[in-house]
Amino acid sequence: MNARSWAICVILATVLASTGCVLCCTKGYEKTLNHGPDLDLPVQCRNEVHVFMMHGLTPTTDCGLNALRMKLGDAGFAKVGMGELCHGGWVKSEIDCIRRTDPDARFVLLGYDLGAATAVSLSRDLTAKGIPVEAVVLLDPMGCPAEPCGSRTLLITSGTCAASVPHSSRVVVGNASHFGLPAHPTTVAVITDLLNNIAAQNCEPPLEVTPDSSTPGTVARRAPNQQSGGEWGFLSDRGPVRAIGTHVSTRPVPSAPAASGAVVQKP
Repeated sequence: MNARSWAICVILATVLASTGCVLCCTKGYEKTLNHGPDLDLPVQCRNEVHVFMMHGLTPTTDCGLNALRMKLGDAGFAKVGMGELCHGGWVKSEIDCIRRTDPDARFVLLGYDLGAATAVSLSRDLTAKGIPVEAVVLLDPMGCPAEPCGSRTLLITSGTCAASVPHSSRVVVGNASHFGLPAHPTTVAVITDLLNNIAAQNCEPPLEVTPDSSTPGTVARRAPNQQSGGEWGFLSDRGPVRAIGTHVSTRPVPSAPAASGAVVQKP
């Protein structure tokens, strides 16, 4: 065998060895899943967003998407799954399972390289079944059909692919290569903003139990929503709640004198 044949065999062996590898949505992100970084959005709202990413055949596209997945986890999104373009059936069954246990879950599909065609096909199938897809993100897509997928489509390209793919909005990262596009800071920032916007939609702040000074028990109060532009401001803490029929005096309390002797306090 010549050098070219050996190179082809090595590439095929690498591809076959990596086939079937699927990273689940929560693998490696237990801390982010339960607590998450100190962000404005509550953890519960971010955990409602499920992202499924499909890459191409080469191991390089696998590494690029895995780097993106790690950065999204650092941004507070723990439920990010990753697979190959041949894992469309697994993604559909996973989404069906999530929908049965969490009707409020939101889904985002991301396709990179040849995996973009799988993301578009999945979006059509899910929409036909009545399962809404919040957004489809395409990174340097290859082999995509010219028909729209029925969902909001964000096209992020390094400029090496054709812009004929139907899309709702487009971002060109001119200083990125095809293999460096997924983990590029611009790509990460754009996708993070998209996920934050999806997580903020109809995001109800969680109920927290806080002590109430007027009663011996506790009262459940709604935490202020930092993302609603002051809509929940009237629920912010105004201090201790006084009992009905009592009077709160605003007269300052006199301080104790430094010298000894009788203290006369005028009414």
